[in-house]
Amino acid sequence: MAARRLTRRTFLQGLGAGVAAGPFVSTPARAQGFNWKRFQGKELFLLLTKHPFIDVLEKNIPEFESLTGMKVKWETLPEIQARQKMTVEMTAASGGIDAFFTSLHVEKKRFWKAGWYHALNKFLEDKTLTSPDFDWNDFTPGARAGVTQPDGSISALAAFVDANVVFYRKDLFAAKSATPPKTLADLEPLVQKLHAPPGAYGIVLRGLKNANATQYPSILFPMGGTYLKDGKGVLDSKEQIAALELYAKLLRQYAPPGVVNFNWYECSASFMQGQVAIYMDGVNFASQFEDAAKSKVVGKVGYAVLPSGPGGHFSPIYITGMAVSSQSHNKEAAYLFTQWATNKTNMVRELMAGVGVGRTSTWDNPDVKAKPKMPADWYQAYQASLKIGRQGLPEIVGVTEYRDIIGVAIQKAIEGAPAAQVLAQAQKDFQDLLNRTES
Repeated sequence: MAARRLTRRTFLQGLGAGVAAGPFVSTPARAQGFNWKRFQGKELFLLLTKHPFIDVLEKNIPEFESLTGMKVKWETLPEIQARQKMTVEMTAASGGIDAFFTSLHVEKKRFWKAGWYHALNKFLEDKTLTSPDFDWNDFTPGARAGVTQPDGSISALAAFVDANVVFYRKDLFAAKSATPPKTLADLEPLVQKLHAPPGAYGIVLRGLKNANATQYPSILFPMGGTYLKDGKGVLDSKEQIAALELYAKLLRQYAPPGVVNFNWYECSASFMQGQVAIYMDGVNFASQFEDAAKSKVVGKVGYAVLPSGPGGHFSPIYITGMAVSSQSHNKEAAYLFTQWATNKTNMVRELMAGVGVGRTSTWDNPDVKAKPKMPADWYQAYQASLKIGRQGLPEIVGVTEYRDIIGVAIQKAIEGAPAAQVLAQAQKDFQDLLNRTES
């Protein structure tokens, strides 16, 4: 299907003719109930992002075209470039994008405040627009919350859902008669027990600023910490200080050298090369651990839910979705695509390819169980993590700036600066950000 992609400029040259072909008449379709062919002859343009979910989806777009009689053209770009293009097109009010793949953990509040998402609530309630087997309630509570705005509007349909979990070396654990940590209180003694450098370091987590912000809540949330209280920043709370002290100590004392500059790539590489006993990160990194062409630990990796703590038991989750552009001239037709892209059949395809999803029913699908791509405990850890999922980043306009603010504090703490000191500065900077962007 690569040949089907095109630049938006080329697409827009033919857009006028497509729109002029005749607006749909809604009354007959409403009288007949739901019909996939309702917008037959329409042409849609999608802005997609390079992502494992999209890799699987693109292969099946011809199925949607056959099902609906619509034509689909799309452009797939790296995430940052796609976001830049979206910003340019929406600011110019071109109307050329009908639907798009959205990273809600970054774009949710920003795009909503800008008015770029078309709310899907009425479409979901409309039985002539939503297939009877779509089942909105099949999505996990965390997935539904992740696409829902403060005013209750639904900005997208959840696609890929990542959840933080524990990866651990079963062979190293067995040698020490160890089991995965159940609580934060178990974590440091366990890491210390497994720490045997240079052969194997106890743990690895992201140290690099900005990147570390998505893994820090794996410690912060169970410690009882949060980002906001009554609309104000709380980065300097006692729970935040305790969480950062633990996060920084683990990396300072038990992680590979240079961890302060590790992103996910360096963390994953050290784990795959057999240098680390425990690694906590997004569950969807796991497929490479089971790839003999890349990994030295194939068959030696165990998967478990994150430890709980005094503040509860949570897994930070990060959600992408399919959204309808508020500027589209084909909103209802575009909604059919977003609905199809996130339906049960496509979610089973994604899960069978090792791509995580937020639908409950897919995990019990016979095909998924019969042909598992990953070990059984990967599925178990993933499913259990979705049940305790909580949005991993603050849902604010300036989420990228927040990641830089807390990321610098985490790096400095790893390097030895007092947690209370760096968080005091982070809180000041964060509150300034909120004052500028959230009013």
